[in-house]
Amino acid sequence: MSDTEFEIYVYNTLKARFPQNEGWQVSKQPILPSTAKPDFLVRGSGSLVVVDAKDKERLERSDVDSVLGYVAELTARIGIIYTANDTEITDSVAEYAKAKGIEVTRTQWWQD
Repeated sequence: MSDTEFEIYVYNTLKARFPQNEGWQVSKQPILPSTAKPDFLVRGSGSLVVVDAKDKERLERSDVDSVLGYVAELTARIGIIYTANDTEITDSVAEYAKAKGIEVTRTQWWQD
């Protein structure tokens, strides 16, 4: 993992949302059987959550499709995309993600 500042921020956010003392384990950039690498996997009590961190100008449908692929490959419970505060999320991409069951969470992260 490149451990960009944003990825570290999201990792810490995940550790707070999914605490280890409640049985959760957060893994950074695991390699899937398909050789794909989501940014994070969160495992706990029979649940699996796939998370991607996106600090970019605009969230695209292809970002949602990537998470959908990880979710399908792993039969995960949920897929989440964390974005930087200044990442543009168009209504069509937000609606597409929602229709596909992918949670898009805007963080307070932004960098000048």
